[in-house]
Amino acid sequence: MKRRLLLGSMAIAALPSMASTPQPKALLTVSGRIGRVNNKTTDTYDFSEADFLKLATTSITTGTPWTPTSVFVGPLLVDVMRAAGVTSGTLTFKTLDDYSAPIPWEDLVRYGVILAHSQDGQRLNNKRWGPLWTIYPRDQNSAALRGPIAESRFIWQVDRIEAGG
Repeated sequence: MKRRLLLGSMAIAALPSMASTPQPKALLTVSGRIGRVNNKTTDTYDFSEADFLKLATTSITTGTPWTPTSVFVGPLLVDVMRAAGVTSGTLTFKTLDDYSAPIPWEDLVRYGVILAHSQDGQRLNNKRWGPLWTIYPRDQNSAALRGPIAESRFIWQVDRIEAGG
């Protein structure tokens, strides 16, 4: 009887420490038609900041309508999507302030779009462009990447991507 009581007390004592171990907040959540799920509660693929920063990076030196020419660094979007098991379709990017805009898969392949986490050696932050920003090589493709449609695809404060058909 004492043994059961002792084990019960140990189990109860262990619960608070297990409950107090928070999961890292996702830097980026990919949902929709994905081939890999690492968050079964939400059926999503969540990248922690550490996981995202482990991805191979590419840099694009370009100006945007909002910035002078800068060096943007981040993984190729196609690599981010493949990590979540996405290989085609239209991607809807969603932001901290609930803006959303689509980017077709063909853009990822044609232009080598990156999901930048840094600009000129500084991490993007939630107050200015971050946590993540879709960057196209605009200066190298100025005819194709100017105008309202192209500019709508430079999406900052990205924290979610929904993969569609």
